[in-house]
Amino acid sequence: MRAAPGALLLALAFTAGAARCAGFGPPAGTLAVHPLPLAVPPGALSPLLSSTLYRSGDAAPAYYLGAGVGIPRLQIADSPGATAWKVVPDTDCVHLEPVSVAELQAPAVQPVMVRQNPLPMDCAAAFEGSCTSRDGQLRIATTFQGTHRKARVGGGFFGTEGRIGSTFYAGVRTLAIEHRPTGRMLRMQESLSDTNGYSAPQTAIRYLPELRRVLLLGAAQERGVPLAHCIALPAD
Repeated sequence: MRAAPGALLLALAFTAGAARCAGFGPPAGTLAVHPLPLAVPPGALSPLLSSTLYRSGDAAPAYYLGAGVGIPRLQIADSPGATAWKVVPDTDCVHLEPVSVAELQAPAVQPVMVRQNPLPMDCAAAFEGSCTSRDGQLRIATTFQGTHRKARVGGGFFGTEGRIGSTFYAGVRTLAIEHRPTGRMLRMQESLSDTNGYSAPQTAIRYLPELRRVLLLGAAQERGVPLAHCIALPAD
């Protein structure tokens, strides 16, 4: 199984009445979080919209992101505007360095498969819930404070596939990322106003344990624009 793309997933009920969700706002808290500058050339694909995580090496791996990169062994070509980026640690956190797409197709560079992902696949996927990274260092939890109501709405993208049940929410969802050894954390909040849509940014959160970094690749947004951040984890 190939790694899931790194787009911010919007968990909608696929109903004609589904409202656009607001998305999580910028992160804040006691973990060191830094903006992650990203200059995407015109016509090129952004790693914030959809990306795959790659790694090279074991003990001290190098990490990469690929957007629209094909799979030569399966005869899947690159998408138009495909891009590749190397994750380079720096004194603040990391920066993304553009590299050739061909660099991701070297034998030593492999996509991170679901079973190899440091975060379980269900992390930040549900409306509410929590998960722990495979190494026990991070805990990611989503909670909700507010009200909800049940309603029957038209099914399908155009509301023409019969009536189905849906839940509409009004309140605030909070996504918290905690560094368990120190108890430090950051939070992002999403306001819901009688909507059955909500953000599920599981593939927009990339934990790089060997680098002690967490990338937020569009997990948060501001005025509808996806944001990129890097979390520098403290020493235990």
